[in-house]
Amino acid sequence: MELIETSFLMFIVFSFLGWIWESVIYSLIDKRRIVNRGFMSGPYIPIYGTGALIDLLILGNITDMVLLFFVSATLCTMVEYVASCVMEKLFNARWWDYYDMFWHLNGRICIEGFLAFGGLSVALVKWINPFTADLIGRLSPTALHITAGTLFVIFVTDFVLSVKQAVDFEQKVRKIAEMLLAAKDRMVAVYDTVVIETIFRKAVSLLTKPQKRMLRAFPAMRSVSYPGIIKSIRSVLPSSREKADYETVTDALARREEQRRRTAGDRSAADSLKQSAAEAAGEPANPQAPRDDGNAKE
Repeated sequence: MELIETSFLMFIVFSFLGWIWESVIYSLIDKRRIVNRGFMSGPYIPIYGTGALIDLLILGNITDMVLLFFVSATLCTMVEYVASCVMEKLFNARWWDYYDMFWHLNGRICIEGFLAFGGLSVALVKWINPFTADLIGRLSPTALHITAGTLFVIFVTDFVLSVKQAVDFEQKVRKIAEMLLAAKDRMVAVYDTVVIETIFRKAVSLLTKPQKRMLRAFPAMRSVSYPGIIKSIRSVLPSSREKADYETVTDALARREEQRRRTAGDRSAADSLKQSAAEAAGEPANPQAPRDDGNAKE
């Protein structure tokens, strides 16, 4: 029992360190602000904890640094690839997309992640794991039981609620697509802009706070069945308070100006919006145009 509890605590610690890497270090470099980039609400990313435990079980006795780097990087990117496929099947969405990055495989893994996983795995085996194991080993049996039990309840509760939010989000995307399809044939003249904006504003109002956080955590997320829906939801201009949930004020002002220029035209602007609405719903605006196969990059 103590072995299971110790392994779980190590999983939590490594998941937390992965969250620090993604949500603090990487986000400060990329976005200049801290962003919770995890699937779950808490400060942990399970894919890092899973990859770390696999590394330790399989590669813990490797002493050659170069071999450790490449083998661990391969294992961890395999875990990321599988996680991407599983989440796509479960939630009908691609949660991350590396198509715009150098040396990627189907947009699910990339060379930058490979190198990062390799470096982090070497640090894990040589320094992080010995320190973590020593720290957990100092806990008394009672403290170990209480700590592991408490964190287990918190983690499982967070996981169940996060899965529920993700499933509900997929259902809302489908509902928004149906609303667009129902309104598409009624869109005429410049007043189309009001119809479309109303639909997407209503779409944003349907989202819960955790779902808005998911949009912020996974900026490349797209629906498999309706590739343009999530992108269109992001393009909407809600109130400044809602906008702050997933965009900076600068982004909001830039989008407002872009929308003003786009909707200030004549019938051509309305036609363009009609086509955008059709694409967001997963159907071509022109009946003769080929249907999107769902693999288009958002």
